[in-house]
Formats: sequence, structure tokens, C-alpha cells
Amino acid sequence: MTITQRNQQLALGCFGLFGILAILVKTEFEPLMILDRQWLTSFSSSGLGQHVRIWEWLTLMGSPLVTGGLAVILALFLWRIRQYGWACAALVGVVGGDAVLLVVKQLVGRLRPLQQVVADTGFSFPSGHVFSTTLLACMIITLLFKFLKGSATFWSVTAVVCLVVVGVLLARLGLRDHYPSDVLGSILLASGWWLQVVSVLERVAAKWQKNQAQE
Repeated sequence: MTITQRNQQLALGCFGLFGILAILVKTEFEPLMILDRQWLTSFSSSGLGQHVRIWEWLTLMGSPLVTGGLAVILALFLWRIRQYGWACAALVGVVGGDAVLLVVKQLVGRLRPLQQVVADTGFSFPSGHVFSTTLLACMIITLLFKFLKGSATFWSVTAVVCLVVVGVLLARLGLRDHYPSDVLGSILLASGWWLQVVSVLERVAAKWQKNQAQE
């Protein structure tokens, strides 16, 4: 199995799991609704859930405006160093990803939890903050692996990036702006979307190289 095929299968797997979760949320599947409410209440009432200032800061850091801006800066940097394919992939990832997220939010139409610590607007599923943060994290990890492979720097930066994603995830729960299934759905959708973008880029690059070899 080639890397492109593997990425495509992983993307389809993420999309499949996300689709199942979205259907359960849309139909208000009772066992999932109960778990969502119980887990959210348990977390927000725990000692970890009381760090409102930290959650507010992490929410700001993981906002779609901030992460989207960073993704555009990343794309411009990649273009400057002549990584045109990856630059286009980053732009398609962030712009197309936001469009997909908006469509899904409208289709599912889930209301946010009650008694939010910091009031937020819009639908709840999936979380825009977690989606955009996860998408940016996937971009960074993919590029680090491409240029640094399995070096110590790669693993160190990857660990920090993953901790940021976890922090934003916990922040959205701590502020009671999302249910656990909202953030899980965001991770699945963002991962699947980026893997799909990468697999398309790999196929286009392979076709271009084949055409160049034939000329």
C-alpha cells in the first residue's frame, strides 16, 4: 500500500466515524446525549474545570481567526521557499475546511449546552475552535515529518502541538461551550479533511512527475 492510498483510507475512516457521530447527534441518540451531559457536568464541576482564566486564554489562542491566520502565514512561508504544492494544500485546507465546518454545523443544528461560563453563539456541533486548532496541528505535524522525519526536534514540537490541541479541547469543555461529542467530532473531521487534502496533493504531484518524465 502506498502512502497516498494509506492517507486516503485514513481520511475515509475519519469521515466514516464522523458521519456516524453526526447522525447520532442529529437524531439525539439518547445514550449519547446522556453521556454528553454527564461527562460535561463532571468535568466542569471538577477542580480542573474551575480554571476559567486559563480556559479563556486557550479559547482565544485556538479561535478560528487566530489559527486561520497562522495557517495563511504558513502557506505564504511555504510559497516563499518554493514549496508551492504544500502552500496550496495549506490554503485549500483552511478555506475549504471552514466551508465544510459551516455546512456541517448548519445541517446538524445542535444547540449549545446550558449555563455557559462564557456565552458563545452559533451551533455546537462540531466545535470550530477545536476543528481549526486540530487542522493547523495536522498541517504542522505533516510538514515537520516531511522535512525533519523522525528527529528529536520533530517529536518535541509534535508533543507541544498536541498539548495545545488538548488544551483548547479542555477549554471548550471547561467553559461549557461544547459537549464532549462536539470536540470529538471536530478532531475526526479536521483529521479526515487534512488527510484528504494531502492524498489529493500526492496524486496531483505523482501525475505531474509522470508527465514530466514522459516529455
